[in-house]
Formats: sequence, structure tokens, C-alpha cells
Amino acid sequence: MDLREIKGKISSVKNISELTSALETFSALKMRKTQKRFLDSKPFAQELASIFKKLEKVLIEGKSVFLEKRKIKKILVCVVASDRGFCGSFNNNLIRFANKEIEEIEKQGEIEIMPIGKKAINSYKKKGEFTYSFSGIGDYWKFTQTKEIAELLIKLFLENKYQKIYLSYTHFFSSFIQKPTLVQLFPLEKETFDNFIKKEDVKEKADYLLEPSPSEILNEIIPVFIQYLIYQFILSANTSEHSARMMAMRSASDNAKGLLEELRLDYNKARQEQITSEVCEISSTKEAME
Repeated sequence: MDLREIKGKISSVKNISELTSALETFSALKMRKTQKRFLDSKPFAQELASIFKKLEKVLIEGKSVFLEKRKIKKILVCVVASDRGFCGSFNNNLIRFANKEIEEIEKQGEIEIMPIGKKAINSYKKKGEFTYSFSGIGDYWKFTQTKEIAELLIKLFLENKYQKIYLSYTHFFSSFIQKPTLVQLFPLEKETFDNFIKKEDVKEKADYLLEPSPSEILNEIIPVFIQYLIYQFILSANTSEHSARMMAMRSASDNAKGLLEELRLDYNKARQEQITSEVCEISSTKEAME
């Protein structure tokens, strides 16, 4: 390579490095913002868990339309991916995991997919048409947006269009660990409530006189619980996306820096060779003139 070509490559790699560094910073800020939303919803979650603790007897008896098991004909699987790329293997890992789980779920009954996010829509569009989908949310899912999804899923279950509904998303554990996960939304299982109460560390066991009946209260509060769960799951997927993008851009920046060092070394070598060649030419010319 000549000096001009190396110089051009150095300039291009510098621009890419600046771009990936900026994307890494933006993704880190967005990740922190979504983490703050988790913390902001903590008081609501604790109050909700406290109510379920008081309704524990009704939960054990399973006296709710949302807890009843039905004869399975159709199953809906919601797959939450991102709208944007530049996040490494984030979407591929999630869709690969979801497809593997769907193969197992298919043994129970007919499957229909509800993709959430443009990457999920593009992936499942190749396999056939789907009735429901959501996308175009941007960097953050607001509660009003996830509420629309929750209300649709509640309606579909109550109308018995689907006897089971699952949701597959990427669960956020830390900046370095995000894991694809599958949860059963409907029918709700006692274990879901137990884990929720345990997570929120609710310990009160006082006996209350409840009006109206505990089963009526449960049927009224479960839709709110579902809305909260879906918001948390999608927010977790959102946080995982920003974290994956941050790590992918960090890796790209590191690679660009390594490549930049190699190109500078090549440039210095080429420049040294050019200077040596020019010195040799001057010396040869001088000798010829003498």
C-alpha cells in the first residue's frame, strides 16, 4: 500500500472509532435510564405483592378465570426483540432460543406467533403471516404502550381464542449478563405469584376482612398484575438491548483502536521506506555527477 492509501484507511477507521464510541456512550445512558424505571416501579410492586399475600388462600384454591386450565387448542407465543440493530448477537440469540422453545410447545397444540419489535417481525415474516404484531416504539417502552399489549392478551385469553399464552424475552441480569427467557402468562400459575411475593420480600400474614369477596378482588387485580408483568418483561428486554449494544460498540471501538495502531505502524514503515529510497536516489545522483 502507498502512503495515500494508508492515510485514507486511517481516516476511515478514526471516523468509525468515533462513531462506535458515541454509540457506546448513548447506549450506556439509555441502559441507566431503563434501570431507573425499574426502581421507580418498586413501590407499586411491593403494594401489589402485599395484596396477593392477603389473597394467598384464594390463590391456592385457584378461584379465578385467569388461573383456570383449559383444554388446549391454540397457543400464542409473544417474542420480544428490538427495533434496531448494532447490538451484536442479541436478536439472533433470542430468536434462536424462542424457536427452540416453540418446537417443544408445539407438542401441546397449534402455535401462533406474535412478534414484538421490527427484528422479530422480519424474522417471523419469512415463516408465514401472523395476526398480531407490535413495533416502532423507539428507545423506551412506556407503560401506556405495554398496557395496549397486555389488554390485547387479556382479551384474547378471556375470549378463549388462545388457551395458553407465553412470552419470550431477554432478561437483564447485569451489563455483562442477559439471558433469553420464556414465561407463561396465561393461565397464571401459583408459582408466578409465589416468586413475585418472594422477590418483593413481603412477610405480613395478618388476617383481613375483605370486601367484596377475595375471588372478586383477585379477578379485578390480576389484569393490573399482568399489565405490570408485561411492562417489566419488555423493560427488561429493552435494558438488555441497550446493554448488548453498549458491549458490541465497545468491542467495535477496541477493534478499531487495534486496527488504527497497525495502520499507523504500516504508515511509519512505508514513510521510512520512502525516505530511505529518496536518500538512496540523492546519493546515487550525487555519485553520478561526481
